[in-house]
Amino acid sequence: MKKSLVYFILYLVLLTELLVVITERDEYEDAQNEVRHKMLSSMATSYKSPLLLAIPQTKTDFNLGDPNSKEAVVVLTPIGLVSDEEKKSVEFHVSLAPGSPTPSGWPSGGLTVENGNANFQIVRGDDGNGKLIAKIENPGDFQFKAYCQVERQLPSYLPDFLLDALKQMVGEQKTAKSKSESFSISAKRQGGKVSKGIEVY
Repeated sequence: MKKSLVYFILYLVLLTELLVVITERDEYEDAQNEVRHKMLSSMATSYKSPLLLAIPQTKTDFNLGDPNSKEAVVVLTPIGLVSDEEKKSVEFHVSLAPGSPTPSGWPSGGLTVENGNANFQIVRGDDGNGKLIAKIENPGDFQFKAYCQVERQLPSYLPDFLLDALKQMVGEQKTAKSKSESFSISAKRQGGKVSKGIEVY
C-alpha cells in the first residue's frame, strides 16, 4: 500500500511537471506568434505607405571661379524603402523646371541613374540614397524637379511561410512613385552675381 502511494505521488509530480512544460510551451508559442504578427504587420504598413523623396539641401550655391569647387552635390533621400532589394533598385528622375536656363551638358529628356555623362550623374548608394553630382560650366540659377520610384519587392531573407503571410497582408505589389520635389543650383563666378541666368559684374 505504501509503495503504491509513493508511485501515485511520483505520478502526480510527473504529471504536474508535464502540464507545466506544456503550458510554458504554449505560452512561448503564443508569444512567438504575437511577435511574428506584429513584425509582419509593421512591414506590411511600411509597404502600403507612400514613397517620399527628401532633399535635405534644396538650394546649393556653386562658385565657378573656385578651383577647389569642382562639382555641386545634391543628396536625394527616398523615404519608405523597405527591403534591400528596393534600396538597390530605386530609380531617380531629375528634370529641369519650366523656365529654368539649361546648364551645359544637361542630358536631353532629363537625368537618371542610367544616362549620366561627364557633367551630370546620379550615384545610387547601397542605402538607397542618391547623389546628384553636377559639374557646372556656365553661370545661371538652375531650377530642377526630382522624383523617385521603385518596384515594390518583399525581402528575400524571410522564410517562405513568412513571405506568404506578408504577401497576404500587403496584397498586390506595384510601382511606388514619390511626389515631385524642387531644388536649385545657383552657379556664379567669385565676385559676380547671377541675374536671370546672365552673369553680372
